Amino acid sequence: MAAQTVALKTGEKLTIRVAEPPFPEYTGKVGCWWSAVRDELFAGELKPWLYTPYVVGELDGQVVGYISYWTPTDTRDVGLVEFVSTAEGHRRKGIASALMTRLIEHFQSGGGLALYLCTTNPQAGGLYEKSGFWYHIGDGMRYLATEAGDFDATYLSFCGEACARLSTWADLPRAAALFNHPEPRWLIKDYMTQTFRHTRYESHFMALRKRLENGRGACVVLENPNRRVVGLASFERLDTHQEQHVANLSFRVCPAYTSQTNELLDAAADQARELSIGILQIHVADPDLDQKELAESCGFEEEARLRNRLRDGERSVDLLVYTRVLEDAPTPLREEGDYYGGRKAWQAERVAVETV
Repeated sequence: MAAQTVALKTGEKLTIRVAEPPFPEYTGKVGCWWSAVRDELFAGELKPWLYTPYVVGELDGQVVGYISYWTPTDTRDVGLVEFVSTAEGHRRKGIASALMTRLIEHFQSGGGLALYLCTTNPQAGGLYEKSGFWYHIGDGMRYLATEAGDFDATYLSFCGEACARLSTWADLPRAAALFNHPEPRWLIKDYMTQTFRHTRYESHFMALRKRLENGRGACVVLENPNRRVVGLASFERLDTHQEQHVANLSFRVCPAYTSQTNELLDAAADQARELSIGILQIHVADPDLDQKELAESCGFEEEARLRNRLRDGERSVDLLVYTRVLEDAPTPLREEGDYYGGRKAWQAERVAVETV
C-alpha cells in the first residue's frame, strides 16, 4: 500500500493509505454500515464484482479516519461513496477533507466519471460541496469528473443493442446511476423498495438483492455494449402460502432503450416461471402514461385502481395494478409448513395417525 502524507490544520502529519478488503491489518479498525454484506465485504468475497477500496488515515500508527467507495470491478466508471468516519477527538482537523480528496483522485485514476453519496448532516454536506459534490436526488449528492461531460445526456445514451442478464453485485453502483437519473420521470421508481421520483437509490438495490435470495425473487438487467445498466426489472414473491404464486414486479428503463423493455420483462418472466410464479403485478402511478403503455405492450393488463392512493406534490393520483398471467396453476414451490404458523410435516403425520 503506497502511502501519502498530508499536513493537517493542527500541523500533524496524516498518513493516507488505500487498501482493499480483505485486509487483516484493518480488522476492527474500519467499519461497514451495511450489515447484510459486511462479512462478505471484509472476507473479500465481493471482489469478483465490486472494487471496494478504503482510504484510511493514520496518526502515529493509529487509524483516525476512513472512507470507502464501491465501483464495478471491470468498468470502474460509477461509484458509491460510503462509510465516512473520523474518530472523535480528531474532528475539525481536516482529516475527512484530506481523505475525500485522495478518494476522488484514486477513483478518477481508474477512469471514474460519477460518484454518488448521501447525507443528512449539514456540516458533512458543506464538506462534500467543497470536494466538488452537489445536491442531486433527495438527500443524495453527486460528483462529476471533468471527463464526464454532460453525464445525464450521454451516460445512458444509445450505443447499440442491449442484452438481458441476471444481475450481479457489480450492478449496485450501475443501478444507482440508472435510478438516480432524472429520466424517465415516473412517480414510482421501485414500488418494492418504496423508491419514488425524488428518492435516491444507492443502497436500495443491495437490500433488495438480499431480500430476493432463496427463491423469493430475482433481478434482471439490460446491459448495453458499454457495460452500463440501461434497464432493470426485479420481482419478489408474496410471502404467504396462499399467494406464493404471485409476485410484485418493478422495472425501469432509460428512454434510449425503451424499445427493449419487452426483452427485459420477458427475461424476468422466464425467471419467475422457474420459481413457480404464475402472476406478476406492477404498481404504476396513473399519470405515468408512458410506463402504462410499456406495461401493456409487454402483456400486462390493468386489473385494479386504488383511488387517490398516491400524493404527487399538491395533488392525489390513483395507483394502478397491472397484471400478467404467466401460468394458471403453477406447482407450489413451498409447503404450508414452510411458513410461520403452518402445520409442519411431523405434525400432519401425528394428526393422521390419531384419526385413523
